[in-house]
Amino acid sequence: MPFPKTYVEELIIEWLHLDGFLVEANLPVAVTSAGGRGEADVVGARVGGNILEIIHVETGTLAKGQDSIISVGKKFSSIVSKEVTNYFKQRFSFSGDTVNYQSIYVPSYWTRPTVKGIKGLDILVEPLPTFILERLLPAIKKWKSNLPHKPKGKGKHIALPESYWMLQLIDYLESNDLVKKSS
Repeated sequence: MPFPKTYVEELIIEWLHLDGFLVEANLPVAVTSAGGRGEADVVGARVGGNILEIIHVETGTLAKGQDSIISVGKKFSSIVSKEVTNYFKQRFSFSGDTVNYQSIYVPSYWTRPTVKGIKGLDILVEPLPTFILERLLPAIKKWKSNLPHKPKGKGKHIALPESYWMLQLIDYLESNDLVKKSS
């Protein structure tokens, strides 16, 4: 697995890992006509009940209006989703027909009109603060309430695995009331 290119990609990787997904960062998905290579920023997959579940997350900024909308649309094109699906079908030796494919764009900067334009493409747009509050924090709480092991300590604080360093930071900020929660 190549390394993530941004802190937002790292957060997404850790979130998907924590939720039991096999995760790939910067997965090669296509070759452009000029010979360049396209990549999916972060993709997670898991199999359960003869269903292949794939979550494809792209990150970036949405500051260029219509150009941003076109760019995001290309990142989640049918060609890209087919490449990602085929990759994970091979990885899991999955021969079933049911694939649940979710496309999410997590911008660290955005404008409302651009977000509205992308939502018309059947892509879920979750600005970074929303993603942290509605996905990361609940995932951390869920993991802590259903630990994969029995803790040996007797303290109230349950620590995330140290490899989830970005989630540890978010957890620390939240548990010490340093995260402003929107209403």
